[in-house]
Amino acid sequence: MRPNTLFLIAGVLALAFGLGFLLVPAAVLPVYAVGTDPATVLMSRFFGVALVQLGLTLYFLRETRDAAATRAVALAGVVGSACGVLVAAMGTLNHLTNGMGWSTVAIYGLLLLGYAGLLRARTALA
Repeated sequence: MRPNTLFLIAGVLALAFGLGFLLVPAAVLPVYAVGTDPATVLMSRFFGVALVQLGLTLYFLRETRDAAATRAVALAGVVGSACGVLVAAMGTLNHLTNGMGWSTVAIYGLLLLGYAGLLRARTALA
C-alpha cells in the first residue's frame, strides 16, 4: 500500500472516532457497553483529543515525499497499533467492553499490518 493511501485511511479513521469520543462520548461509549459516568466521559474526551490530533497529523502528512518522515510515521504506527491491539484485546477478554471491542482489535490489527508493510517496503527500497 502506498504511504499516502495508508495515511489517508488511518487519518480519516482517527478523525471519525476522535470526533465521536470528543463530542458525543455519551453516545459512543454505550456502543461498547462502557459506562458514561463523568470520569469516564472526561477520559473519553481526552482520548478523542489524541485521536483528532493523530488524525490531522496523518491527513496532513499523506502527501509527504520525505522518506525519513514516512519511516518515522510508519514506525510510530507499528508501535502504536501493536499497543492498541493488546489493550483492546485485554479489555474485551476481561469483559470491560462487549463484543464490539473486537472491532477495535481488528482496526488496530489492520493498521498494524499496513504500517508494517510500509516499513518493510521502505526498508527494501532503501
